[in-house]
Amino acid sequence: MESGIIALYQKCPHLGCRVPECKSSQWFECPCHGSQYNRVGEKKAGPAPRGMDRFGVSVTNGNVVVDTGTRFNGPAIGINTTGQEAEGPHCVSGETKH
Repeated sequence: MESGIIALYQKCPHLGCRVPECKSSQWFECPCHGSQYNRVGEKKAGPAPRGMDRFGVSVTNGNVVVDTGTRFNGPAIGINTTGQEAEGPHCVSGETKH
């Protein structure tokens, strides 16, 4: 993570569903099976095997470059670097808390 910038792959590592941001919770929440991720893609609930995958990011001459050809596995279950809890109600229901 360079300069505090993260580029998340917006597909759930569980089964590949698109994971939109929930405006009320400020988390990413998978509508297919209920996986929930905080704003930096760390898994908080649901059946996903890890956090959201990430793309390579660099900053060159003030320009942010996202390398969509380089994807890294998301963080392991239980990682919580932000301590961020949901800001409000969830858009989907997570099944398993981690």
